[in-house]
Amino acid sequence: MQKIEAKIIVFTSKVDIAAQNIKMRILENHKLSEKNIGFGYAYHDRDVDALIVDIPTDSIYAENLEEIFKARIFIFASRHSSESGIPALLTHTPGNWTEDTSMGGKPRSIAVSSPSTIKRMLNWLSKLKAESMLEGYKVGLEVTHHGPSIHNTPTIFVELGSREENWKDEYAARILSEAIMNVSKEIDNKEDFKIAVGFGGPHYAPSFTKKTLETEYAIGHIIPEYVYDNITTRELKMAVERNDEKVEYALIDWKGLNKRHRDMTIRYLEEVGLKWIKI
Repeated sequence: MQKIEAKIIVFTSKVDIAAQNIKMRILENHKLSEKNIGFGYAYHDRDVDALIVDIPTDSIYAENLEEIFKARIFIFASRHSSESGIPALLTHTPGNWTEDTSMGGKPRSIAVSSPSTIKRMLNWLSKLKAESMLEGYKVGLEVTHHGPSIHNTPTIFVELGSREENWKDEYAARILSEAIMNVSKEIDNKEDFKIAVGFGGPHYAPSFTKKTLETEYAIGHIIPEYVYDNITTRELKMAVERNDEKVEYALIDWKGLNKRHRDMTIRYLEEVGLKWIKI
């Protein structure tokens, strides 16, 4: 079967209120043509070769997409849920560091990250929010977590959180939709970013968010402190190697790792000759 191709494919789950909200804001503000993809219709932006595709399942469980689609990058527009319920605009790479697959994906398997794409996405989310009247939303990175398992195609998530009232917020969804379309236009830009991975810290990665927004660092995978008791150097190696750009720096959240975990990380980084920086 011939694969459905586009430079950028944006997946929006039919069972995800936020994803459908983001999709509708794209269709409202951009002239996309309807395209028959054989099992339904998608929406195509010819200017940047971006295809918006509805999928029937929750994004984190959408396995085997590479059997059907081919792209330079996959972007999942998705809802975000959290116990705190803090309204948020977030981006990250999917993947599982441990055996836990309760949120989709395969055990100890991570997607290929795209550090420059994540940096651009975070920068656009921050810029568009600052220029808007949207209040009460935080902008940030998350660590690498959850499914689906995507083997070869660089993949990122862009999420609207964290409660149903936020998933339905058209104004917030418009910011995410414009960030997605702006990043799609810049996908082939060559910029002098410092390509990095992150080690340590909590789930919402405040140190790495700050570094991304305020410096030239572009951070792909982030391994959080809470998985360290269940990983080995194999996962550290994956974090460094599973990126669509050569990683030249490792950023360590110094206070976000205990000494044993810091030593394990530094020992591996020095073995492979990767420059590490304490933040």
